[in-house]
Amino acid sequence: MRLPGLLAIAFWLLLPATCPAYDLLVVQSQRSPVYEEVMRGFRSVAPYSQRLIVLNEYIDVDLQRIVREEKPLAIIALGDNALAAARRLKQIPVISLMALTFRSGMGGHPALTGIEVQIPPERYLGVFAGIKARRVGIITNMDRNATYLKLAQRQARRYDLELVVRDVKSPRDVAKQLDSLVGNVDSLWMLPDTSISSGEAADAFFFFSVSRGVPVITFSSAYLATGAAIAVEIDRFDIGRQGGEMFNSMLDGEAADVIPPAMPRKSRVKTNPSVLRRIGISPELPALRGGS
Repeated sequence: MRLPGLLAIAFWLLLPATCPAYDLLVVQSQRSPVYEEVMRGFRSVAPYSQRLIVLNEYIDVDLQRIVREEKPLAIIALGDNALAAARRLKQIPVISLMALTFRSGMGGHPALTGIEVQIPPERYLGVFAGIKARRVGIITNMDRNATYLKLAQRQARRYDLELVVRDVKSPRDVAKQLDSLVGNVDSLWMLPDTSISSGEAADAFFFFSVSRGVPVITFSSAYLATGAAIAVEIDRFDIGRQGGEMFNSMLDGEAADVIPPAMPRKSRVKTNPSVLRRIGISPELPALRGGS
């Protein structure tokens, strides 16, 4: 291990720079192949010793005691529940990965950073422009996604796109707001947002698509089987690599509180050709190939 980095992290831990039982405490919301892929990426650049705790396998787990007694150098928090638990541990740096609530949950922790689940908006906007969309409907919780939406609105002008945004506070609001978009949009943008991305709320997007002939462009290929036309999906392995590089920066002496959060740097475009053809979009369009 590199002593300058250990001393920097020890400052955050307010502990002597002694060798911990392991380097990283990995806290996962649940077991998932998604998290396993992220951690494979992490270990490819930061192959340090780890202890794994999967929160939904415990009735209760005392993370405060574990951190105090075992003295890991940092916590890797995978998922929203893991982030909520890790945010309470203010004496240790936290790197958040795959948490929808990451951006809204940053306040109040002295050394919290990580990778957002939102990819840069221009990667979606290029796909919308490539399929000749002009008016893009977005239904989302604007309180949670205000910063991202402002960025998307600014960039949309460069693609000659109009974003028609509707605010929802809960999944119950989605169907009504979709009704308000009838005749006003030629495509739908489904953001990663717990208000819209599961159950009846998600189903309402795909019913709208079928009944109105409007493609849904979403953030996960899991929705292709249920009616989405296109998914612009994060590269989960590379998100892990980004997180590992953040930890390496800490070991090299960079204070955790000055490492800025980042957006995913790589994404892949995946399609449902049958949905595209039904709507009248060629699956062979250049915008629907490859990744970034």
